[in-house]
Amino acid sequence: MASIRDKLPGEDPVVFKGVSWMGVAGCFILYCVIFLAVRYEMGSETHAYSHAQLGLLMFAIPGAIAALTTKESPLTVALLGPLLATPCCMLILHLRHFSGCIALLQELAFMTSGVFWCGSGALVVMLCRSLITHQHD
Repeated sequence: MASIRDKLPGEDPVVFKGVSWMGVAGCFILYCVIFLAVRYEMGSETHAYSHAQLGLLMFAIPGAIAALTTKESPLTVALLGPLLATPCCMLILHLRHFSGCIALLQELAFMTSGVFWCGSGALVVMLCRSLITHQHD
């Protein structure tokens, strides 16, 4: 059976070519910090679900910073960080009993929203970059 290296001579098979792993690590850490801060705030309020949760907008910050720190594939970097951090955050919530009586599906919906907003932060930075370079042309 031939390996991938035999099929692609002269080129290393890299799945995430051009991904800044330092950017992914930074996004991972910042996402975890923001996730725990927002979840802790939601758990400490007595009427947490009676008003809008603007804390989800904080998740745009790790995506924007990840996009600012990398030129190649900023959206990939901004999405890899939260996707890798999600199991870690779930484990921390489970071990520290922050989640209380909130259902697993509700937690997954919250985390999906966090990943969405993280990607949105990266997309805003990418839009600003393209507008600035378009004005200079």
